Amino acid sequence: MTSWPIVSSLAVVLALTLASSPLRAQLPTMSDVDRGQPAAAGPLPDWDVATVKPHASDDPSMSWRMTQDGLSLINLPLEQMLCSAWDLKPYQIEGLTGWMKSSTFDLTAKVSGDNVAAYNKLNTAQRRQMLQNLLSERFHLKVHTETRTLPLYDLVVDKSGSKLMPTTVLIPSSPEEEKAHPEKYKGSSTSMGPGMFEGTAIPVRSLGGQLANAVSKPVHDATGLTGSYDIKLHYRPDDAPSTGDASDAPSIFSALQEQLGLKLVPTKGPVEILVVDAAQKPEAD
Repeated sequence: MTSWPIVSSLAVVLALTLASSPLRAQLPTMSDVDRGQPAAAGPLPDWDVATVKPHASDDPSMSWRMTQDGLSLINLPLEQMLCSAWDLKPYQIEGLTGWMKSSTFDLTAKVSGDNVAAYNKLNTAQRRQMLQNLLSERFHLKVHTETRTLPLYDLVVDKSGSKLMPTTVLIPSSPEEEKAHPEKYKGSSTSMGPGMFEGTAIPVRSLGGQLANAVSKPVHDATGLTGSYDIKLHYRPDDAPSTGDASDAPSIFSALQEQLGLKLVPTKGPVEILVVDAAQKPEAD
């Protein structure tokens, strides 16, 4: 099984590297490391260096990295970049055709040394806005959003009760507290892949994001659970072969009830859709 480890802290450093073609729908986005910190005051810093170019066709490796001074997205299709920038899942994006679906790109962006401190104070929504601005400029994007009533799932506590284990990891009260005592706060960690999701110090909203990948529909957290938990969830992916170890694993619905004491209830509700009206394929910078 291929798993994608994620380690996060308030000073976000996230990386995944794969040597072969992944299940792109399950790739993490910026919001997978969102700890809900408040927005920083003032204007967003400008990118000092930013490049976008087609990825070499003979190199199958890919990476998705957030660092102290920027981000690096290697061998990703436009769809996945849009998912990170607008905090969406692939099924929430329409209008992608031709090269927009088949081509992959390398994007690297950094702020200047003078702006690193300001960049590190940004919350996830502000970092997404900076990526939106960059993608709009380099891909000459024209997009609009629509809200539609579509099928989705409510994530609720099963009648048998929650089996989630409260985390033993200490959660800092502020970025300043974490910075002052880095040895005390280890941050959250996540490992995800086809048929598995494990992590420490995970809020239920992050679990909901992974479940949305698995069921290809939005998942609304209706559990009322506000803590952070140590989670282990193993299930049978929809595309698992009919024979082998994966074939004996429970479905995502059964696994959720048996292992975590939670349940997915089908319903309908408002779903945000991003429609790509136009885009231009960038050449090498």
